[in-house]
Amino acid sequence: MSIAVLAQVYDEVRRLSIAGSSVAPGDFRLKKLITPLEKSGEKAPVFKKVAESVSKVVESNEATSAEALLDLSTLVNAILYTQGEVGTEGELEPVEQIGAGLLPKRTPASLMKSVATALTTSGSGRLELLQESLSQDPFPDPRLLGPAIDALDGSYHEVGDLVERTILPQYGKAIVPIVLEKFDRKGGAGDARRLSLLHQVDPDGTESIIHEVLEDGSSEVKIVAISKLRDPKNVPFLIEQSKAKAAKVRDAAFSALAGIESSDAAKYLIERIREKGHLRAVREGLKSRHPDAVTVLLDETRKAWQTLLDTKEADKKAHEAAHTRLVTLLEALEKRTDKETEKLLLELFPQRAAITKAEGKNGTKTCSDHVLARMSECSNKTRELLIAEHATYEDYELAIAAEATLKQGTPAQFYEVFHIYLVNAKTAKSKKREAQSKAEAISQVICNQVQSIYHYWYNLNNSEREQEAIRNREKMDPRWLDLATKHGYMEIVYVLARPGHKECHKALESELKSRLKKKTVAYHLMDVMLAIVRSEHPDSADLIIETIRDTSKRGTAYFGYALARFIPALDKSALPKLEALLGELPENEADHYVEAVAELKNRR
Repeated sequence: MSIAVLAQVYDEVRRLSIAGSSVAPGDFRLKKLITPLEKSGEKAPVFKKVAESVSKVVESNEATSAEALLDLSTLVNAILYTQGEVGTEGELEPVEQIGAGLLPKRTPASLMKSVATALTTSGSGRLELLQESLSQDPFPDPRLLGPAIDALDGSYHEVGDLVERTILPQYGKAIVPIVLEKFDRKGGAGDARRLSLLHQVDPDGTESIIHEVLEDGSSEVKIVAISKLRDPKNVPFLIEQSKAKAAKVRDAAFSALAGIESSDAAKYLIERIREKGHLRAVREGLKSRHPDAVTVLLDETRKAWQTLLDTKEADKKAHEAAHTRLVTLLEALEKRTDKETEKLLLELFPQRAAITKAEGKNGTKTCSDHVLARMSECSNKTRELLIAEHATYEDYELAIAAEATLKQGTPAQFYEVFHIYLVNAKTAKSKKREAQSKAEAISQVICNQVQSIYHYWYNLNNSEREQEAIRNREKMDPRWLDLATKHGYMEIVYVLARPGHKECHKALESELKSRLKKKTVAYHLMDVMLAIVRSEHPDSADLIIETIRDTSKRGTAYFGYALARFIPALDKSALPKLEALLGELPENEADHYVEAVAELKNRR
């Protein structure tokens, strides 16, 4: 007998069992199978019985759906079981257990599938989906271990790096034998990630592997091995490697030297820092926290500052060398919070105009910008001075001061100091471009503070990152949304939209209608939709349905992945409209939304 149609029934029953029996009544996919089952029933009565059972499920209600679905599942499984074979020939052998053992987590099937797909396929959006999935805690799960290990070899290095740094370490030491199976010390980027991963989960056990790699490993793997050396006895070897021709080998060696608490390492770094010329070769070594090395670093920064002031721009070669050296030293002060660094920054801040003039065409305020950036990180004292001079800054500098205010000040202070830049951009009669540039800088700071650009991948009900975004919005003065709505700063409206703000709702609906009228729809349409749902717009469901229909007609079905994430956050009163929509859409597009509608239906 042909059992293809039964296999389809089995797939649909399995899908409904996962989603919950409450979504089974009226299921349009199951309903489509009744007719072919009845036709097959004319020759084989068992198909007629299956058709009757399917009809009972489709015609059931919430009270009877569970029993009807169970009956159908039992019947279909019994038929398929009798048509197949089980077991295999040969002797059984025990499976070796690795580590303490991992049990599957209670992760929703939809999340498991999307994560596995992101790990094993190519294309845009995978990195953001994986980053978002971490907040829903799908790892460590043995079902995702294989795909995650395979992702180490992916061509998109950012995904491979995320898997190596954040995902696979969650599995712990138990994965060491599995990772070693594919590790090739003469391999490429994937094997370099494997070595770095092994060092994270089992640093002691990886020590011997690192020394093997140093003997005859490939350049990519060897670079990782060098960067992991932390024993003072390795200082002579690292000094030798720091003189290698390959820049990446040198960087790895200096990075290791900077992390070793050794007077010999510090002495060598000091010698290199004091050498004449630029410091690109020892850039990683400048990150050392050894007190002696830090003292020399600060002294050399003062000297380099004065050297650039004294060097004529006409002497192009000397001027460029002096500028490069100073920039490298200022970069090395990143995230230093000690009193000596604070003292240096307070010395340099009043001299910004002079050093900018000395930079000439070569610098374009590079050194001044670095000083401000270091001040924003260093201490309360440096931040207070930085903020106090905000009126003297250009757009990039203004953004640094705004971020420092967010870090140190109150929400009200941030609004009172910086809101004028948004007003000026709309009212300025002269220097309008400059005013707009400053307004864009403040707008970007606000958006970055609340959430990342890929926020439309968030699950609005469960995402920790969405909860973090809510907390960040609550830290912003409510007057920002009033101002943004009044003057049309839609980027700010998107991130600060909140329930009960009528003007915000009007602005968002108007923006959505405007975007849907355009010939092409940019992906930032998702920004508008997220803000509409998040702000609990009274017509959220209707606006989502309108958007789904519009994108479907345009053939831009890829919007469905993001739009589906908004559906579980809607009010349950939207269910009849959404279920009617599923019947209208082509089946391949309806797939995007079925599980989301089921999640809304099952939400308590």
